[in-house]
Amino acid sequence: MNIKTILSVVTVGLGTGLLSSAASAASDTSLVLQMLGEGTKVGTLADVSKRAGVDLSNKNLGFALSEFECHEMPLIDPTSKMTLGKGVDCLAGITPDGNGGMTLTAVSVFMLPGGVIMSTGKASLPVFINGVGSGDGHRTHVTGGIPMSDNIIAATGDFANMSGKARVSGMLRAGGEKLVFDCLFVVDLKSA
Repeated sequence: MNIKTILSVVTVGLGTGLLSSAASAASDTSLVLQMLGEGTKVGTLADVSKRAGVDLSNKNLGFALSEFECHEMPLIDPTSKMTLGKGVDCLAGITPDGNGGMTLTAVSVFMLPGGVIMSTGKASLPVFINGVGSGDGHRTHVTGGIPMSDNIIAATGDFANMSGKARVSGMLRAGGEKLVFDCLFVVDLKSA
C-alpha cells in the first residue's frame, strides 16, 4: 500500500479532504494518526530503529538510543478506527515534576504500509485532577507537545525526502504492568 492509498483511506475515514488530489501527496501532506491501546514493550530505540531500517546513529536526541524504552501499539485512523499500521512510542529522560506529573523526551515511530515516519520532541504529562476530564478513570495523565521547528527525524518509503512537524495531544495511563496510550498526532509533511 503506498502513500496515496493510505491517504485515500484516511481521507475517506475522516470524511474530509486531507488532499485536494492524489498528486498533491508528493508535496504537502497532513496525517492525523492515533496511537491507541496498551503499549507492549519492544526493546530500545536502537532495536526499533534497526527493525524499521532507519539509522539514527548520527542524530542527537539528548539520550543514547539504548536509553529509550519503547512501547508498541496499534496506529489507527481516529475517525474510522481502522488500523493503519503500528505506532511505537520510545521514552527517555522521564523526570517527575513534584506534583505527580512528569516531563520526558519521546521518539514517536509511525509504521505505515508505505513507509516509516519518526519524530522527536519533549512532552509534559501533568496528572488529571481527580474526577475531572479523565473519562472512565483509566487515564492518569494528559500529554502534549507542540514543536517549534521541524521534528521529523527520519522518513522512509513513500515518505522519503519529506520533512515537517508532528505534534501530540492525548492521555495515558502510567503505572501498572503496561502503559496505556490514547494519543492523537497531527503530522504535517512537506517535500524536502
